[in-house]
Amino acid sequence: MKAGIIGLGNMGGRMVKRLLEQGVEVGVFDLNKEFVRSFVELGAEEAESPAELAEKFPYIITVLPNVFIVKETLTGENGLIKGMKPDSLLIEMTTSIPSVTKELNEIMKTEGFRMIDAPVSGGVKKAEDGSLSIMVGGEADDFEEAKPLLSLLGQNIFHVGESGAGHTIKALNNMISATTLAATGEAMALGVKLGLDPNKMLDVINSSTGRSFSSDFKFPNQVLTRNFEVGFTLDLMVKDLKIAMSMAEEEKVPMFISSASFQLWKHAWSQGGGSEDHTAIVKYIEEMFGVEIKG
Repeated sequence: MKAGIIGLGNMGGRMVKRLLEQGVEVGVFDLNKEFVRSFVELGAEEAESPAELAEKFPYIITVLPNVFIVKETLTGENGLIKGMKPDSLLIEMTTSIPSVTKELNEIMKTEGFRMIDAPVSGGVKKAEDGSLSIMVGGEADDFEEAKPLLSLLGQNIFHVGESGAGHTIKALNNMISATTLAATGEAMALGVKLGLDPNKMLDVINSSTGRSFSSDFKFPNQVLTRNFEVGFTLDLMVKDLKIAMSMAEEEKVPMFISSASFQLWKHAWSQGGGSEDHTAIVKYIEEMFGVEIKG
């Protein structure tokens, strides 16, 4: 199996390592040549441009900062479209704006090429061990063709609908995650302020109806330990929330609870917390409550 990857940051780089470990022939392209060299040393093949990568590899994975960079990578000088072949398949794994993803899909169709959107959930640790959740939008046949490759990167792989559907559910999932983390943070901070032990609070919550991934995993491993190891940054969470809010605005529907949560995330972001792990949102809640939640 052969696959080219464009974007060698936190997620893309770990995907390269994972695929190499699984015996996949991997090509790489990134504007950061230091990143490229580090993966060439591990056995990846360097391409000088997206077009060259597309000429050599039938499957191209893009993991880039935003959809506008994806568009430039596709259509720019020496872009992917210049090198793709009729049987090539673009697997777009950037967290993107669904409406723009649909636009790119139409461009691809017009040029005679294929594309699926396949954003992920799970963070860098799951990217390392191949246990990501992957949500795919696009043609069912293209999904089935890509599934053997995607199964090397993720354990839970879903075809959720037509083009853009993968990016839609990714943004909505992260909106729920962000809101749950913020609500749990406020409840925990209030409990500590009222004299409760945070470990005992979590014992109760995780045995009751308030349980969530935030209370079950993030609080014991990130918050109570004061670890806040950077995996998925606060900046990226704000980006995903902006996408979710823009979708609601496009559909002219209110988002009362999620919008309130979004204001808290924007506050932390405006205070310079963008490069911290997203669980550091709790530190901004603690500051407002005058407490520290620790085990």
